Amino acid sequence: MKTVVVLDGMWDFVADLDPKYHAARRGFEKPEANRRHWQKVPVPGAWQTYGERYAIFEGVCWFAREFMVGDEAGSARARLCFGAVNYLAKVYLNGVLVGSHEGGYTEFSFDVTGRLKSGRNHLAVQVDNRATTIKWPPCLGYFNYGGIHRGVRLELAGGPVLSEVTLQAATIADGWELVVGGRVLDPPADSIVCVRNGDGISWEERLQPDGVVAVRVPFFEVPPWTPENPHLEPVSVELLDGSRRVIDQYDCEFGFRTVAMRDGHVQLNGGSYPLKGVCYVCDSEANGLVLTPPQIEIDLRLMKDAGCNAVRCHYPMDSGFYDACDRLGLLVWIEPPVYCYHPADGELGTRFADPDWLALAEQMVREMIVTARNHPSVVIYGIGNECNTANPEAAAFFTQLATTIRAEDPTRLLSYAALYGIVGPLADLVDVLGINSYWGWYDRIWSAQRPAESADGSALPTVERVPIDLTPMREMLNAVLDGNADVALFLTEFGADSVPGNHSASRDLWSEEYHADLLREILGLAQDHPRIVGTFPFCFCDYRDPSKIPNGYWDEQNLKGLVDYRRHPKLAFHAVQQVYRGPLS
Repeated sequence: MKTVVVLDGMWDFVADLDPKYHAARRGFEKPEANRRHWQKVPVPGAWQTYGERYAIFEGVCWFAREFMVGDEAGSARARLCFGAVNYLAKVYLNGVLVGSHEGGYTEFSFDVTGRLKSGRNHLAVQVDNRATTIKWPPCLGYFNYGGIHRGVRLELAGGPVLSEVTLQAATIADGWELVVGGRVLDPPADSIVCVRNGDGISWEERLQPDGVVAVRVPFFEVPPWTPENPHLEPVSVELLDGSRRVIDQYDCEFGFRTVAMRDGHVQLNGGSYPLKGVCYVCDSEANGLVLTPPQIEIDLRLMKDAGCNAVRCHYPMDSGFYDACDRLGLLVWIEPPVYCYHPADGELGTRFADPDWLALAEQMVREMIVTARNHPSVVIYGIGNECNTANPEAAAFFTQLATTIRAEDPTRLLSYAALYGIVGPLADLVDVLGINSYWGWYDRIWSAQRPAESADGSALPTVERVPIDLTPMREMLNAVLDGNADVALFLTEFGADSVPGNHSASRDLWSEEYHADLLREILGLAQDHPRIVGTFPFCFCDYRDPSKIPNGYWDEQNLKGLVDYRRHPKLAFHAVQQVYRGPLS
């Protein structure tokens, strides 16, 4: 059986203001390093929350802690697991580099078998979140928090263990079939794989000689998982030795459901299912991007209260988030941060053609899928967002990324979010195409419209509401649909910024009234298009966004949230709620 040592808690922390110098001296990673004046901080955490001096710090920091291991240190198979570190992590165990990892939002691990000591061990992590270090995303549309922001654990196994367990639901006559896959490391002779449900009914298969797990188990009288009825069934996968002793076990709550794209519609459990979604960038005043269970619960329950049945996450999340979506009933779209890369239309030698950039994107999606694949809530994998797909090197890049995802997990839908209809070849690669556009917002605020002025130059009071003209948006959508006869669309980003508490009888820009009315208009437009099968306004909550210039409104926050930074609902929340709580059409 595996033993898990949780390494969350208080760690030693220091900002490295001269990483070139300290790297040359090779000191911070060593157990004997003087950490007397390092700060004690919580992990998981974002260092911007560790004190005012780090509030906008972007750079290199060090984390260190000690932990105890028993006599099994020398013989057990050992693995160090990190839920996520933003962005570049170098991990040292007892002063020795055991590996590095690039990418800020996926789980990774290192095999440290034979590197542990009986007794006290020392773990140090160098974290670099400098924008010049980051490859994906090449453009930051949300705050660049740094740190070990998801959990850390050590897994120890003294014998055979289950690995890479996968669960998949398939329909059969009068019920479901659970397809169990995976493998066993160091498989013993005459071992058995036993799958149990919550009623104590079990199904057994002898383990294949090569250690591959392949079991198909019928489940009858189990209701399908849906957002309206998120039924979860206890499932236990046990590895038994020849004496029928349990030597390893994988437990989870699993939902039986199918998802497909047929006849131009998303099909959930064989029936057409329009998605009523919202985009989500995780950020909170207290914890930054750290996915604390209380914050997840608050956010997802607010989404459900708004009438949402789906959420689009702008980077991969952790198992705790997916567990909550499984339990509460929200369909999930996740994607790697392959965002906003815009080489010129005719430019060659771009990052799209760089094998290292492609390899990193493929690594991210593989790690994303490993965490998500056994969760019924996860139904869509994205391959990117708002890149210039008109560039000639983009097609090969996204084709390979789509191929990699389908090879790793062909059971989910594939999507891509195109900016203002810049689709290129992507419509042929995905199951359903997302369209991001902010007609009614950026075209208005950048048009330098000024209020009427009196003779002395002061603004004239008015209560006249300027009509919301979505003609350009309709024309864009018609052009995409006319150019791609078989494509179905999601409206994936749309909306406006509203300053919380800013009200205007004349529906001025930046007011909660304008924001709410624009969302109503766009959601109504979506209902006019039968080939639009889901909507995802941007976004759930206001969040820190340094790309938003100080202009008297933004103050380095994106204000497009249905709720504000402290989770107080705006008028936009109630506008979406009014539309989404209507019947599915």
